[in-house]
Amino acid sequence: MEPHVNKKHYERIPSLGESSEEVPVSIEKGTFFVYYLVFCVCIGGFLFGFDTGVISGALQPMQKDFFMSTRQKELVVSATTFGAIFSGFFAGLLSDKFGRKLLVLCAASIFIVGSLLLALATSYSMLLVGRLVVGFGVGIASMIIPVYVSEVAPKSFRGQLATLNTLVITFGQVMAYVVNIIYSETESGWRYMFGIGAIPAIIQLIIMPFMPESPRFMIAKNEIAHAKSTLQKIYGPTVSDQFIDHEIETIQQDMLQAKRGTYRDFLEAQNLKPLLIACVLQAAQQLSGFNTAMYYAATILQMAGFRDHQNSTLVALVVAVTNMVFTMVAVVIIDKTGRRRILIITMICMIISLFILGGSFAIQQEGFIPKQGLCQGYTTHCARCILDDRCGWSIDTSLCVSLVGHNATDILGLTLAEASTCPIKSTDGLVTTVLLLSLTCYVASYALGLGYVPWVIQSEIFSLSLRGKANGIATAVNWTCNLIVASTFLSMTNVLTAAGTFWFYGSISVLLWILIVKWVPETSGKSLEDISRT
Repeated sequence: MEPHVNKKHYERIPSLGESSEEVPVSIEKGTFFVYYLVFCVCIGGFLFGFDTGVISGALQPMQKDFFMSTRQKELVVSATTFGAIFSGFFAGLLSDKFGRKLLVLCAASIFIVGSLLLALATSYSMLLVGRLVVGFGVGIASMIIPVYVSEVAPKSFRGQLATLNTLVITFGQVMAYVVNIIYSETESGWRYMFGIGAIPAIIQLIIMPFMPESPRFMIAKNEIAHAKSTLQKIYGPTVSDQFIDHEIETIQQDMLQAKRGTYRDFLEAQNLKPLLIACVLQAAQQLSGFNTAMYYAATILQMAGFRDHQNSTLVALVVAVTNMVFTMVAVVIIDKTGRRRILIITMICMIISLFILGGSFAIQQEGFIPKQGLCQGYTTHCARCILDDRCGWSIDTSLCVSLVGHNATDILGLTLAEASTCPIKSTDGLVTTVLLLSLTCYVASYALGLGYVPWVIQSEIFSLSLRGKANGIATAVNWTCNLIVASTFLSMTNVLTAAGTFWFYGSISVLLWILIVKWVPETSGKSLEDISRT
């Protein structure tokens, strides 16, 4: 990537004890070093995306080897989230003590162990353990990478660099779906799907030791010379020593003004409000239900009528690519548009898409029919009937029948394959088109706003002394809400139906949107120290 040069960029440089003034400094925007540094760190983001996305295509092939119930499927999916809750929380404590860089290396090592456990799993219990271990890596990566990037990035394009991590996460999800498709027809192909995740982690484990620690952490440890050298590399050789000295002085001033951060400090109003803002943003990101589209994409598309696993995974890839493409758009516009404005607008689009998506499922499944105790309970509702693994559709009688105890052929004159399809209706094409369009708009709106803004704002609104602990708490909230969604989605669709489930996510999003409008400030164009003082 060639660096883009702003020959003269104006930074606000307040002298200590004096009034602020605009001092022109020459800044090389985007030195090769800072992009290379962010790229190396964001390999962890790729692993975050890959390991959370790969389960979508692996879930159904695993069913052939382990014969999982609905609850067992939810546990396999949510085990990673469960592990991420605890590691995300403790990563905040450990990062303040041992540094950002060491936590990145720790996450890479955990990803390797988790990937190998999953690839070699011989029992359902071993699957759960492997998913839990991967979750530890995901939790650490989700917390530490945005913090590290925000602390090494110049404020003039900090939002852009921070959003690159989200872009890499979405790329990891896309690659997970590509791997799912490649191995979808391979015997026990799910082992390859999980095992490939170890390769990027090994690469990061090799190159990361040569990368520097965060300059802000160096200053916190009084390693001023090293911090100055790293800042000079980040900003480029055209930046004056005066500017670098001021950056260090500003960070030191922020540290002097704040006592050593403890959890008790969050009871103070100036610290409690930012914490509540970060937690609301992270709750909104998960309770909007987006990660059901990542974890259960193939399953959702089977609900929409794509019965073939490879076809449903292929369409899920299109959804993942949409997520990545619109995250790329976000990278371009975030620092120009502003975090708050883009978040508010895109959440409105996302909420509308959720309600249309729910309505499409209601029409496609012929109403709101929850899971029945007996196949006969579905009566003439074919689309809902064939979603139940126990049931099939009899064309002769136009009724739902039980498949339990039948052989592969001769179910009222039908094969099992024929019993898993419904008669074609004239409205099927239109309903499927609207469903896929609303799902795509939902994903695109999420990618432009909720997909990355919470992480960016979360890494910006706390003072240095509390940043690690606050990010740990907010990340734990994120993963707790993620766990709730991931571990209940299939059960909710059985009780509320797919339509009711997506309408529920839309209603929750409306409430959280109101809180965001009331509380969330604009952070674009401000230094981390300026934000912490507002």
